[in-house]
Amino acid sequence: MTKTLALVGARLNSSRLPGKHLLSLSSEPMIAHIWRRIERCSQIDSSELATTADNFNQPLIDWASKYQISCHPFDGDVNDLMARLNEVISREAPDYILYICGDCPLIDPVFIDHGLKALKASGKDTVILREGIKTLHEGIAFYSSQGWNKLMAASQCKMSREHVGYADKLTPVLDKEIIDDSDDYSKINHRISVDTQADYRFMTEVYNRWYDSHDANSIVSLTWVQQQLIGVPQLVNINSHVAQKSANKQYAKASLYCHLGANIGLGHFRRVELIADALQEYLGIGSTIHVLNDGKPLANSSTKIKWYKTETQLLGAITTDSNPLLIFDFHPEFISLASLNQALKLPKKGGAKLIGIDKLSPLLTTLDWLFIPSFNNSLNGEKISAGWKNYLFKTMPKRDKKHQILVLTGGSDALGYGEELPSMLAKLQLNWPITWIQGPLAMTPTIPKGSNIRVLKDPTNLYELIAESDIILTCYGLSLFESIFSNAATLLLPPKHLCDDEELLILSAEKCCLISNSLADTCTKLAGLVANETARDALQAEAKRVFANHKGIKQLIDEITLLMTND
Repeated sequence: MTKTLALVGARLNSSRLPGKHLLSLSSEPMIAHIWRRIERCSQIDSSELATTADNFNQPLIDWASKYQISCHPFDGDVNDLMARLNEVISREAPDYILYICGDCPLIDPVFIDHGLKALKASGKDTVILREGIKTLHEGIAFYSSQGWNKLMAASQCKMSREHVGYADKLTPVLDKEIIDDSDDYSKINHRISVDTQADYRFMTEVYNRWYDSHDANSIVSLTWVQQQLIGVPQLVNINSHVAQKSANKQYAKASLYCHLGANIGLGHFRRVELIADALQEYLGIGSTIHVLNDGKPLANSSTKIKWYKTETQLLGAITTDSNPLLIFDFHPEFISLASLNQALKLPKKGGAKLIGIDKLSPLLTTLDWLFIPSFNNSLNGEKISAGWKNYLFKTMPKRDKKHQILVLTGGSDALGYGEELPSMLAKLQLNWPITWIQGPLAMTPTIPKGSNIRVLKDPTNLYELIAESDIILTCYGLSLFESIFSNAATLLLPPKHLCDDEELLILSAEKCCLISNSLADTCTKLAGLVANETARDALQAEAKRVFANHKGIKQLIDEITLLMTND
């Protein structure tokens, strides 16, 4: 009796999207959905998770143990995928092997059975689709035991050890059975693996759409996915820009420097996280984020981060940085510009391209480019880009507006609105629900008993809340412009020292938000907006106008591409 083994290769150390296999899709980890699909295959006898025995992957090992998934962590070279798989194959001695990449939660059971049946009937080493067939299938490969042994023997170079099947591409050694697809998946070309934040947003939307109208015990149909891709352009656009990494190509590296803290907030950090993700997705450039923070490091970040307690430590990292692209996002009031400028001289001398974000115009003589995500800019020159089109936002989900009020006081509530404003809002006795977002560095707001104010601390669905809220109260900063961008009726809390009077006058003239001069004024204006739909509509119309030509992160990526190619 023959034995067929499915091997799922997965590690949480992904450079583009760390921890991706345990990211949630419809309330289950992505890796769990892969196993649900394996269980639908009639041609598979057993399955195993192939991961490594390092501490970083312990959560994946723990998941396998909890759900009784066979897993024997490999304690050899973490980059030697072929050896990791071969250790399982040598132990289990299967006649046929199905390799599944753990970042492909849309593997099709019907196609898997189709391919395995063809392989078993052929007596050959592997099966491949007929030349010219277009398909959506990703992340699966079929081998007989003799085919695997041939591939293992041929896998001698570094790339062929890290990528299953790469050796056969360099020098074909496998006897192949040519097969047709199990269905017609040629109608659209789109990536369905999860390798970046954009891929994860795409897959989340796919899974949410499916389970909105299908039973929880079902699996997402690949035929249905193809239909969705054809009929819903905004679904395609979520990750159509992602650059597919090539196994044999060396990609540039970038370093991004910023700070965060109770007085500074999280805006600079969140912005460079967005930039780092975009560099990966559009250009295949890996990034390290360097953060000056005298508090506790944040968890659950999507990119490699180095934390520094002192400015001296951070500046020392800059002077020794050998990456070809360095990006800086600092507020001038919280770092010594003279010391920063001095630190930039060594990487500049080494040929690195230096890009400043926002308020770093005093460094223009040293920087190669200044990208200003702001409507208010009196600077101009060949090295400067600015305007409404430049604001850097995460992708805003599509949601219908609801009669609800969202309060955003920043990552640290630096102006202390949580102490007084909740009681003032409660006294208004508005019939709209109010959601107060407590930032990860902020103190818990003082909420009166019996009020209609709920508090959410650093919610994972913040952007959904922004997208669906009809009215948003926000402090000055990124959240203000995200709220306007979401077409909310936006009310700016008293900005105090966060921006100057001239900037407020220019913003006021745009008529895309209301500006409060006190908390009492905030409450008066809020009550007026709740009562007056026409006023809300007017603000939302102006919000659409100011962002009509917005390009955001794509604008920055285009400018970085031009800068890096014009030496």
